[in-house]
Amino acid sequence: MSYFGLHLQTPVNDWDKELIRAAEAGKPYRIVKTFWVEGAKTVKNISQSTTTVFRHYIEHQQPYLDRAIISEYEANQAADEYILRFSDSVNQHGHVDYVESLNETYPSKDLLAQQKAVAFDRAFIRRLAVICPNTRPVVYTAPPGNIDHDEYAVLLDLARECEAAGGAFGYHNYWSVVNKHSYVNSAGHARDYHMRWALTLDAFLVFRGIRLHHMLGESGAIGAGPAGYWQKPNDGWRNSGVWDGDENGYLSDLVSMDDWYKNSLAGREGRLLGATLFTSNVDVGWDDFIIEKPFLTRLTDYIIDSSTAPAPSQPPLPLPLPPVSDLEQRAWAVTVAMQETGQDGIRLNADAAIQQEITADNEIFGLDLQIVTSEVIIEGKTFQAAESLTGKCPRRVYVWHRYEPLYWYEEG
Repeated sequence: MSYFGLHLQTPVNDWDKELIRAAEAGKPYRIVKTFWVEGAKTVKNISQSTTTVFRHYIEHQQPYLDRAIISEYEANQAADEYILRFSDSVNQHGHVDYVESLNETYPSKDLLAQQKAVAFDRAFIRRLAVICPNTRPVVYTAPPGNIDHDEYAVLLDLARECEAAGGAFGYHNYWSVVNKHSYVNSAGHARDYHMRWALTLDAFLVFRGIRLHHMLGESGAIGAGPAGYWQKPNDGWRNSGVWDGDENGYLSDLVSMDDWYKNSLAGREGRLLGATLFTSNVDVGWDDFIIEKPFLTRLTDYIIDSSTAPAPSQPPLPLPLPPVSDLEQRAWAVTVAMQETGQDGIRLNADAAIQQEITADNEIFGLDLQIVTSEVIIEGKTFQAAESLTGKCPRRVYVWHRYEPLYWYEEG
């Protein structure tokens, strides 16, 4: 079953008929996000199993964030004012499963802005439970690449409260395409952009005992600079520098992304609600993202029967393998050279705290392995490495930097 659904900022022609066709085939859409509550009612009338998400469009949101940082009282007041803008219609129709918070940016390297967004989102969780008790919250609606890998700690309290409320993080997962060359299966891009939520953030949370649901609130192909990392958010799949309207290419991206979702820990554990494919109309300047009826029909065909989709342009990676720098390779070589043979197999000098961290990684990826660790410092950078060997599985060498997994190598 595809994880993709619709992001109906403005409706696509006959979108409801396509949902009906999928439901009648026994393969209903997994998720639909709408900006008008009646749309959620239409979705539920077609398919009760389809997750509905409502987002209230608001242009000026900064005042809410600025107030939220002042005190918990002010944060609650700001959240109340925002939620009361749509609560009557949400409660009256009763067809909304999740409600999104403000569309915050959570900018990297800006702690104050992050704290403002967290403060509002925590208040949003608290107050939504009171004002719209039959819905659940979606928070942390950050664009791809935000926040950075070493900034996740600011999200911990928010994540715990979101999990307790039955909510989800609503990270966006646009992927880069340059002149019809897709970076969907680029391991470096996956780690730093469209699969960051799963490969590093979710792993960070799971290690700390937080098994949060995720809802990818906006998805799609966007433009990128020559290196593929400078993403251009206004350049959608129709842009001449992206897919240039090539439906086969865009659909092959969706096939690859579905593989990434399915193989993620959240996907395997049923914690991924789905990914909404961004579309809008020309009135708001996002015309490169338009999805019209012909493509929507092909998307429905794919959801009903995956054999109708073109094959990915390149095979998906079985596991993320981020790029390895010369420095990381030398760290790897040094740790391997430090091996000593112990009773249980190949063993390194283990530090208890790091041992615990790596053991959690073992749990995350479901490997039946014994893991031992060591710390290495090269050119002022600290790496943790683990080697594992039981004879039941291939041997893997893990390299960590600042307690974040950088890459692993498999043998045997």
